[in-house]
Amino acid sequence: MKKLTETLIIIVLLGVLIFFGKDKLAMFYSNQGFDYYEKASYEQAIDSFKKSLMFDPSVSTVHYNLAKAYDRVQLKEEAISEYRKSISLDPFFIWGYEALANIYFEKKLYDKAIAVLQEATANGVNNDEIAPLVNHVSSEYMANLINTAMTAFDNGDKVKARELLSKALQHNPNFALGYYIFGYFYYLEEKLDKAAEKLKKAIQLDPMFLPARRLLGDIYFEKKDFSKAADAYKVALSINTNNAVLLNNLGICFMRLEDYHKAAKYLKEALNLNPENINFQYSLASVYRDAGMLKESIAEYRSIINKEPNYPNVHNDLADIYERGGHKEEASRQYKEELDLCLKKLQAKPRDPFLLNGIACAYNGIGEYDKAKIYAKRAIAAKPDYREAYLTLSNIENNLCDFKSSMGALKRANELSPDDPYFIKEAMDNVRQLKFFPTTVIHMKNNRSFEGIIKRQTKDSITLKMDIGSTVGTVGLLRRDIARIVSKEE
Repeated sequence: MKKLTETLIIIVLLGVLIFFGKDKLAMFYSNQGFDYYEKASYEQAIDSFKKSLMFDPSVSTVHYNLAKAYDRVQLKEEAISEYRKSISLDPFFIWGYEALANIYFEKKLYDKAIAVLQEATANGVNNDEIAPLVNHVSSEYMANLINTAMTAFDNGDKVKARELLSKALQHNPNFALGYYIFGYFYYLEEKLDKAAEKLKKAIQLDPMFLPARRLLGDIYFEKKDFSKAADAYKVALSINTNNAVLLNNLGICFMRLEDYHKAAKYLKEALNLNPENINFQYSLASVYRDAGMLKESIAEYRSIINKEPNYPNVHNDLADIYERGGHKEEASRQYKEELDLCLKKLQAKPRDPFLLNGIACAYNGIGEYDKAKIYAKRAIAAKPDYREAYLTLSNIENNLCDFKSSMGALKRANELSPDDPYFIKEAMDNVRQLKFFPTTVIHMKNNRSFEGIIKRQTKDSITLKMDIGSTVGTVGLLRRDIARIVSKEE
C-alpha cells in the first residue's frame, strides 16, 4: 500500500483576525505544534497540539496533526482516537480516512482498514485514491489470509487452515485462487471429490486458470478416470500449448486407455520440448513396447541406460523385450543388472514396493521363481493396491504352474484397473487356454463328469480340452448324453 500522506495541515488565516483571543491562542499553539513536528520534536508537538485543542476542540486538522505526532512516537491507540475525531468533525476529510486506514493496515487489521475506506466512500468522499486503496488493502488482506492458511496447513493445523480460507472467500466470493488453494489442500489430504469440487469453482470463476485445470486432471488420473483426466489436460493444453508436463500427462492417460498411437504422439511432443527429461523418454519407450514397436522401444530404453544406468526398472523392461524376441542370454544379463541395482537400493528402503516388485520381476526373469514370489508378495504387503505387483505375481505363478493362483492375481489386478484392460483380459485368456485352467464342468447322464475348457460347440456336440494327468487332450461329448453344464467361477 502506498505510504499515506505525512503532510501536516498548515492553517492559513484568510482575512483579518477580528475575533477573541481564544481563537488566536488555538491558532498559535497549532502553528507552534507544526513547527515542533517539522523539527522532529514530537513530544513538544503533542503538547502544543493538545493546548490548541483546549482552546478550540472543533478543528479537525488539529486532531489530525496530533494523531500524526502520536503515530510518530508509536502511541498507536491514541493516534487512532485522534484520527477518528478528525473525520467525525469533518466527514469529507480525506487525509483523515487515509491515515486511519494506514495505521490499521500497518497493524494488519485489514478488516478495519477496509471498513474505514468504505466509510469514506459511503460519506461521499470524492477522491480518486480511495478506490485503489480499497483494492490494495483488500488484496493484502487476502494474501495475508492465504499465507497464514498455508502456514497453518504446513504445521498440521488443517482446521485453522480451512477456517482462514473460508474467511478469505467470504470476503471475496469471486477469488479463484482461494478455491484453488482450498482444492489443493483437499488434494493433499486425499479427499479427491472435495478437491475436485473446489477446483471446478475456481475454473468457473477463471476458465483460463491453468494450475486448476492441471490439478483437476491429476485428480481424475488418481481416481483412475483416465478419459476425464485426458479431457482436463487437453483443455489445459489449449491454454498453454507448449507445456511439456501436460503433454506427458496426456500421453500417459492414453497409454492407460491403451490408445498407444495417441499416447506416442503426445509423449514425443513432450520429449521434443524437453529432450533431457528421462521420465518422458521412459514413458515413450514403454508406449512403444506396449504397442509392439519393439525396435523403437529398445532404442529408447538403451538411450535411457546410457544416460542413467540406475533408472528404475529399465533393465527389466529391456530384458522382457529381449526375452520375447528369443534373446535369452541378453535378457538374463539385463535381469541381473536390475536385480543388483534394486538389492543395493533396498538396503536404504526395505519396504519400497517398487523396488520389491523390480526384484520379483528380475528373479522371475532368471528363473528363480520361489524367490520372485517372496518379493512379489512383499511388494503387495507394502502396497496392497499395487496393480503391477499382482501382474508380476501372476506371471510367477504361471511359471510355477499354479494356474489357479495366477488367475487369482490377474483378477485382483483387473479389479485395481479403471476398466477392463485388454492386456489383462488377454493374460486371463492365456491362462485359460494355454495353461488349461478349468472353467467348465460337464455332468453326464451316466453320472460321470468332465472338467476343462470348451474349445468347440455345435448343436450336437461339445469338444472339451482337458488336463489328463501329465498331458493335455480333448474329448468330444454328445449333447444327448449331457445332463447339465456348469461354468465354474474363476
